[in-house]
Amino acid sequence: MKPIKLPKDEKEAIISDLQEHMDIEHGLELGHLAAEQLIDYMLGLLTSPIYNQAIEDALTAVRDRMSVLEDDLYAMKATKKSTRR
Repeated sequence: MKPIKLPKDEKEAIISDLQEHMDIEHGLELGHLAAEQLIDYMLGLLTSPIYNQAIEDALTAVRDRMSVLEDDLYAMKATKKSTRR
């Protein structure tokens, strides 16, 4: 699986948010490079589990939709008409 590459503006916003969070919540001043490296590290760790969960969620949604479709198709089946009077 290839690593996630964030658009530059999104990554810069995340870096800024991380720096602010670390300063406010932990009293730790994190430089730009350190924040960027931490984000890259976390993306590397989290990419596969997040991707796998997304696949599981998609499979569940498709199975649910297929079940509804199957019910709809059975409901559309024609019944055999009786030729006796």
